[in-house]
Amino acid sequence: MTGFAIQPHNSSLGMEANVAVIIMAAAMIIMSWIPFASWVTFAVPLVFFLLEKQSRFVKFEAVQICAIGIVRAVIAIIAQIIIWVIQSRVVYSYSYMISYYSRRVAGIMAVSIVAYIITAILSILVIYIGYKGYTYRQVELPGVGSLAKNMSEKF
Repeated sequence: MTGFAIQPHNSSLGMEANVAVIIMAAAMIIMSWIPFASWVTFAVPLVFFLLEKQSRFVKFEAVQICAIGIVRAVIAIIAQIIIWVIQSRVVYSYSYMISYYSRRVAGIMAVSIVAYIITAILSILVIYIGYKGYTYRQVELPGVGSLAKNMSEKF
């Protein structure tokens, strides 16, 4: 991850640019831990991206945080589908063996734990971006940084 300093400036949203970035990051983190709201966490930075007219810094960070939100949403949806499939088999397979049932419950727990670990890692990444943004340091994430740079300059 590369980064460089940005001059302090105001956003067109009526606040300093670093405050806008920290609000995006905080809203994203809070929403990502609310069940089923995590599917739409990318909406918060998307709103900031669409409403911001001046600050390329805010737009850049909004694109990066939105990309993390989209990844989080995809993971949450996939995990929930897997859990639903396992649960439906648990209900219909209960008459077989208790060990079969306990393996299914263990599968649900494993999927849930993996999803929560990934959510925690993505939350730490958003906290890092929010902290760096608050100190007016622009951080480029690998793969997303070039997209964010292009979108912040064009729109």
